[in-house]
Amino acid sequence: MSQAGMSFPGILASLTTAPAERFGEAPKRGRIAPGMDGDVVVLAGDPATDVRWFGRVKYTVGAGKVIHSGPARSIDR
Repeated sequence: MSQAGMSFPGILASLTTAPAERFGEAPKRGRIAPGMDGDVVVLAGDPATDVRWFGRVKYTVGAGKVIHSGPARSIDR
């Protein structure tokens, strides 16, 4: 996505708030806030510094339980 010219905020929105809005889930999903479902993806690094971190998922939490645990991989610089 970054190679296509998308910025970090645009990529983040395309993975969070945009799909929630598109599929009518925005009142409960797509953001971390009181009253929201609270599903979370934990990345191995900060995608604001390098968008490749979006592809390095450490954990996915859904409904309060870890539903995916991936390897903590680094990115090649």
